[in-house]
Amino acid sequence: MVVEEDRISNLSDDILHCILSFNPTKDAVRTGVLSKRWIHVWRSIPLLNFSNIKLPDIVSIHLFNRFLHSVIASRVANAGINTFHLDIAYAKLDNAKSLIIPNLIIWLNFIVQRQLNYLDLHFNLLNAANCFYERPRFPNIVFSCKTLVVLNLSWFSVDGFAVSCSGFGFPSLKTLNLKNINFYDHQVFILLLAGCPVLEDIKLCNIVFLSWKVDYPAAERLYLSKLIRADITDCPCFPIKAVSNLEFLRFQMRMEFHELPIFHNLTHLVINNISDLVLKLLHYCPKLQNLVIYQKTQTEWDTNFEAEQGSWLPQKSVPQCFSSNLRTCIIRDFAFLDLEHDMMLARHILNNAGVLETMTISIWGDKEQHEIEMELSSYPRASAKCQLQFIDNKYDM
Repeated sequence: MVVEEDRISNLSDDILHCILSFNPTKDAVRTGVLSKRWIHVWRSIPLLNFSNIKLPDIVSIHLFNRFLHSVIASRVANAGINTFHLDIAYAKLDNAKSLIIPNLIIWLNFIVQRQLNYLDLHFNLLNAANCFYERPRFPNIVFSCKTLVVLNLSWFSVDGFAVSCSGFGFPSLKTLNLKNINFYDHQVFILLLAGCPVLEDIKLCNIVFLSWKVDYPAAERLYLSKLIRADITDCPCFPIKAVSNLEFLRFQMRMEFHELPIFHNLTHLVINNISDLVLKLLHYCPKLQNLVIYQKTQTEWDTNFEAEQGSWLPQKSVPQCFSSNLRTCIIRDFAFLDLEHDMMLARHILNNAGVLETMTISIWGDKEQHEIEMELSSYPRASAKCQLQFIDNKYDM
């Protein structure tokens, strides 16, 4: 009988680590029983992935705690941990947080000392309403991790001590993604941003300030010179002046136009508003090339946001980007609120965007779709090469 050569086992540890990194850590651990070659491979894997963890009762919480403790205790001494991903949904029990959070602090205290670059922490309640006041406190130990490059957090609270303690700061952080996060107050939020001097990409969704005192002086002093991409949904009092160097901006929030800077480098804008405010904003984006407008809100936070559209007002001037830069325009949810208003907006853009190449429109529902397409197609276009396209509203643009 001919025994086939085990080519996989003959690969280097680095290659085997790469292969195991595509699997949850629990599956990587199981490979230890394959042969003597595999016994210790998983113990030095640089990525720990505990995803889609469901903890419906106290027993499951204890079992998971023991498993993760065993994984950390079994690590090869001084083996680095490049990435740690933890995604937990736990039952709303009286002592659930007290069983999970202290252990999380122990795990993170071990992990952040091993050259951690990527940290993903996602917590949530299992089969219960996502109440903002029940979010656990985020462990302070992470705020002194100097090697962190990417930080993704969901469903935590950040207090004032965390960002004012000795050693705070993320000198290497380039990507920050915060979703369903409570901050003690606005000042804590500003201090966090100020501690990220090389930040390039930020995504914020459903940010809550437990105290509504706004630190305007600190916000005015803040400037994120390296930030080139921002995606902001439901973050009140966001320091918009601090991000004037952006190249990409997507936002769903209210803003006062006297607070806006000139976005000299902005080429791509996605905005949740189809009122005249869009055109006012475009005056602050002289190099804009791609514009996406949608009307339906993406979160449940503000039921009145969609009702702010007013009647169409004659435009006294044309944004600078219309004459020389705007190449593409997408209008989603067309006729969702006010068909006449939307027709006037589309007509204004077609009439004045001199280098526009495509305008893509997705009409909401079945509202006189053929008639709308015919009328829009009849409008004069400032750009001779502009193509008008109509697509299904369900299509993800």
